[in-house]
Amino acid sequence: MRPGHRHPQAREDRRQKDVDPQRRRQPDPEGSVGTVRRNGPMNRVLAEIARRHEASLAGRTGAVGRDLSVDAEELLASLGARDGRPRQEAERGLAEAERLGILAVERHRRDPSILERIRFSPASEVALYRHLGIPSPSERRARLAAQFASALEADVPARWRARWSAWCAGLRDAAAVGGPIAGFDRDAGPGNGELLALLPRLLAWEGESLVRFASCVLCGDSKRLESLAPPDREGESEGRLRGRLGRLLADVTGGEIASLDDLGITRNPRFALVHGPLWLDFGGPTLDLGALHGPVRLSLEDVRRAVAVGTRATRVLTVENETTFHELAKLRSGVLLVQTSFPGAATVALIGALPAGLEWWHFGDSDDAGFEILRVLREKTGRDFRPLHMERGRVPFEQEALGRPGPTWPFYPGVARTD
Repeated sequence: MRPGHRHPQAREDRRQKDVDPQRRRQPDPEGSVGTVRRNGPMNRVLAEIARRHEASLAGRTGAVGRDLSVDAEELLASLGARDGRPRQEAERGLAEAERLGILAVERHRRDPSILERIRFSPASEVALYRHLGIPSPSERRARLAAQFASALEADVPARWRARWSAWCAGLRDAAAVGGPIAGFDRDAGPGNGELLALLPRLLAWEGESLVRFASCVLCGDSKRLESLAPPDREGESEGRLRGRLGRLLADVTGGEIASLDDLGITRNPRFALVHGPLWLDFGGPTLDLGALHGPVRLSLEDVRRAVAVGTRATRVLTVENETTFHELAKLRSGVLLVQTSFPGAATVALIGALPAGLEWWHFGDSDDAGFEILRVLREKTGRDFRPLHMERGRVPFEQEALGRPGPTWPFYPGVARTD
């Protein structure tokens, strides 16, 4: 091998590594048409008929319907058997399947050697799949329905028991007729079993924990929960652990729980990043954060246990980007600063605990996402936040592009406040 050239296996390993696991072609479920050994002309023909049957209404749902009717030439072409020896073998396979009563071959009435259409009746489903040696669609639907039925007996907290039973029963009934079962696989495999076992344990989760710890406890794998509930990358729920698990939890609970965060399972501790003249009264000692020069991370638990929260400031300014927040904090301007993108629980709790009569301002980027954060901030806190130095269409839109802030409010004297 020439110097500098990688071994072919190393290149193959690198290619496999670079592929997103979520985008790789998943293997065919055990016992599906894709796993049939297609040796012999009849098996190849029957596997193709089975594939088409499973795509039909009768195959998907078990509903009584018309026979599957396929143009013979089109079927042969799909098998790569237009002519020559492949065609001869495919025609022998069709003849054998017809002899066994699995399908019917319609021929030209004057020349029986000319095949016109291939007809398969759903009533022959059992015979077709028995010959292929795999479960029929009807059997697979029944197994899937049984998997959901068995989950009805799971131990769930009393608060969710009625909803859980109704949800599982709905999935059972839908699976039996090929209906929608969003979030689950169509085959009753270990993936479905894992989710159905995990969901009751999540509904029973108590207290706040980081996701890696909860994942170890619930799954025996520190990264499994994040693979099932990856953080949203944008929008109002940006950063929240939702994904497949979150959608299923929302279905079960009627939207009351829509992410792992709603259960107290988070990627990071819940806190509000603040700076300025803020105090918290804990029913005895009072914590005065205004005496500190630097910003402070205030936990949700501490915000909630305070009997009173107040400030000597007249203005509260929420700041979208942490870089700009720290620049403003250096000025020690007397404005109460709170860093937030889409607001988390601790930030919402802190703002809710402060007097409503303060001036409320938000300084964010001037793109659509920045204004969406402003909208969500108003909605979640109930405070009438006004935008500071935010102007739609400004290029560049980042708040850092305004340069170094000045020492006093509103910090960027040459920029319109836009309130």
